Amino acid sequence: MTVDRRILQRFDQTPDADRYVASVAGHLLTVTVPRASHDQPTLAVDGRVVLGSETTLTPPEAGATAATPTTLTGEDLARYQLLQRRNAGGTWFYWIGGASILNSLLYAAGSQWGLVVGLGFTYLIDGFATDLSGTVRTPIYAFVIDIVLAGSVLLIGRAARRGKLAWYAAGMAFYLLDGLLFIVVQDFLGIAVHGFALYRLWGGWRAGRALRRIENVALVAAT
Repeated sequence: MTVDRRILQRFDQTPDADRYVASVAGHLLTVTVPRASHDQPTLAVDGRVVLGSETTLTPPEAGATAATPTTLTGEDLARYQLLQRRNAGGTWFYWIGGASILNSLLYAAGSQWGLVVGLGFTYLIDGFATDLSGTVRTPIYAFVIDIVLAGSVLLIGRAARRGKLAWYAAGMAFYLLDGLLFIVVQDFLGIAVHGFALYRLWGGWRAGRALRRIENVALVAAT
């Protein structure tokens, strides 16, 4: 969802609509998009519907906190913050998968340069396949395996950002196992980067788990 070139993250979903929330110049912007195609979306600023009317936003006073709309409770804001943290952590899978593909291309081109956030398994596969084939270039089957591994990490990132915590945990376990390769070869920069990435992934997973608990409590209360 994009409003005035600003990307809004989806906040929650109901059977009737999707809701997107963002903070703009000290004000809370809420866009509700009905699932029915013939219905129009609604835009609210600080809880006041403004779509279809001319509205002037007054700047917030110095030192004042952002206004909280009546349509969002404290629990809603907590869920929004947890959602942001979960998605930020899951984005690291995109960095890992993308860096792994780039590293495979660079290795195939004969470059010794690469991004340490990428998978060490791709280097292991490429090196083993090159030695086995006795050629200078990376065999095509090794590159295909690299793409499959990196693509799997990208798919795990997509699942993680959608709240699939089991896939999130599986991705962290795989990346932890990958980090052991850097320990074996004593690549201290790779160890440090893998450790930092795992720290961010762990923070995102914990936020996702906390968000799941809040949603489960709300679901039980609604029944």
